Amino acid sequence: MKLTSALTLIAILVGLSSVPAHAKELTLDDCIDLALKNRASIIRARGSESMASAEKRSALGAFLPRVYASYSYSKRKETEIRPLSWTDVAWTVDRLDTIIVVDTSGGPNQQAVLPHFLAVDSVLNPDEQEVGPNKSWSVGTDVSLFNLPNWFNLAAAGAGKARAELDVLASEQDLIYSVKISYYAYLAFVQNLDVQLEAVRRAEEQLKLIESRYELGSASRSDVLKQKVQFGNDRLSLLRASNSVTSAKADLAYTIGLDPREKNDFSSHYEVREYNGSLDDAVDFSMQSNPSLLAQQKTVDQTGHSVRAAMSSYLPTLSASAGWSKFNGTQAYPAAFEYSSQTTSWGFSVNFNIFDGFYREQRVTSAKVYRNNARADLADLRNYTVSRVKTAHSDLGQLKEQKIVSQENVEAAEEDLRITQEKYNLGAAAILDLLDAQVSLKRAQVALIQVDIDLNLAIAKLENAMGKR
Repeated sequence: MKLTSALTLIAILVGLSSVPAHAKELTLDDCIDLALKNRASIIRARGSESMASAEKRSALGAFLPRVYASYSYSKRKETEIRPLSWTDVAWTVDRLDTIIVVDTSGGPNQQAVLPHFLAVDSVLNPDEQEVGPNKSWSVGTDVSLFNLPNWFNLAAAGAGKARAELDVLASEQDLIYSVKISYYAYLAFVQNLDVQLEAVRRAEEQLKLIESRYELGSASRSDVLKQKVQFGNDRLSLLRASNSVTSAKADLAYTIGLDPREKNDFSSHYEVREYNGSLDDAVDFSMQSNPSLLAQQKTVDQTGHSVRAAMSSYLPTLSASAGWSKFNGTQAYPAAFEYSSQTTSWGFSVNFNIFDGFYREQRVTSAKVYRNNARADLADLRNYTVSRVKTAHSDLGQLKEQKIVSQENVEAAEEDLRITQEKYNLGAAAILDLLDAQVSLKRAQVALIQVDIDLNLAIAKLENAMGKR
């Protein structure tokens, strides 16, 4: 490839790696805020929290009286009533407005208005009559006075709500950790792109120098060819680094809930973080603050209340009720007449479940199994959390030492390249020595970038295990 083509390639890649001045760069904090708004895992966790709140309100509602009301309206017509016969009755009408009397001797029907408080001995069922409209109103209430399982169900629902809130925090922390992993990976690729770009520029300048010396007869053609190979390898590394940046941007956009097809610009500025706390401090903090661990503890509490609720179902329950109803309409039998009434009722009941086909025993056994499983899960999660904290803390200490070595390695590689370049110019070093020095410097620079990123990742991992955001 000609040098002009190489310069064009470098300009294109520089354009890809840079951000327009007018574009808004998303920082790590911006990415975290977007992820907490957009990602489905957080939306599901918050939905579960709302459901847990509704379950707690429902459990509290078991202590409140139930109130119900009803209204009904009806009207009907009866025809072809058979047989037509006299019906003997013996009652006193409090109010009887009109009654139809049929003359059985063949004479015309007569309509008589019976006076109040008339004792009627017998009436004749008519052949046809309309009944209604009938209207009725009723209002009633009942309340549980003693039901011990309701108290334990309320306590279990409260623990479930607290667990759901902690699950939201745990989901947020896990998502934040995922965003940090993607963001730091993007930063590593951006920094690597800069290193590869500098290597291409350095190789290009070196190639120009060697070609000039070859034209003057102070360098061999073999030196020119070897440097061209190195220049080509550096260009390929630059292309791979550029593709890695593009992929990392797409992964980061997906992680924070943005469309990877859109143009998203992310800030490449970052600071290497530090953590100087002891291992014991980190473990103690995780036992008190890790939301996943605390949520599992709430699960143990919830299942414990469920066991007590199941066992208390052997006790009796006490409830009270009251009601009022009113009827206004037509009584159809033994004849159609206006009728109204009001009814008031109240009472209480005691229920004791003596035998229900071993259903209570099944509930108690199932609740105990869930409680024992929750306790075992809590013990496993506690051990796993401590293991994560110890691993992250030890990795952090190792990376701190590795950074010191990497910095010294970069300084040594820069000095080695400078000396080798002078020796080569004086003819005291071969081209292979110069190429090795160039490669060594690039590797040392990449290693230093990676250790800085790994330090931030190790701190993020430690904070995630501890329960910090």
